[in-house]
Amino acid sequence: MSVYDLKAGERAKIVRIEVSGSGAARLQSLGITVGKKVTVLAFSLFKTGVLIGCGAVRVGVRREIAKLIGVEKCA
Repeated sequence: MSVYDLKAGERAKIVRIEVSGSGAARLQSLGITVGKKVTVLAFSLFKTGVLIGCGAVRVGVRREIAKLIGVEKCA
């Protein structure tokens, strides 16, 4: 399951990040790493992007990147 598969308002734990290059460096610099919990805050029009929250950080990611961030739903 990926971040893109979650619904708005759902929370999950990151289990893998398959992003490489500058995208991976950007996520890591923002504190979005394996083991952290993320919340899907909203989707853009036509679901081309996702606004996620991780701690005090809110970041918008494209659909392609969101599909590469693997998560497990929190109970």
